Amino acid sequence: MKKNCIQNIIIHVPDNMDHHSLSNKINKFHVDVIERRLNDSNLSAKEKIAVIDRILESLKSRQHEDTIK
Repeated sequence: MKKNCIQNIIIHVPDNMDHHSLSNKINKFHVDVIERRLNDSNLSAKEKIAVIDRILESLKSRQHEDTIK
């Protein structure tokens, strides 16, 4: 039996919402998910650092004018 996993997240926000406050909440959520997944993995410290480095490289490659797409 396949384990349940999140496949897609859709965020609905009102037009007058402060997007910076939402951004901080989303960032914190992602950090928590990454941290939990790394802690649950059987990776060594070096491997965990390599995973984090790849995430950062991916984010930097998608960054355009201070916005990550």
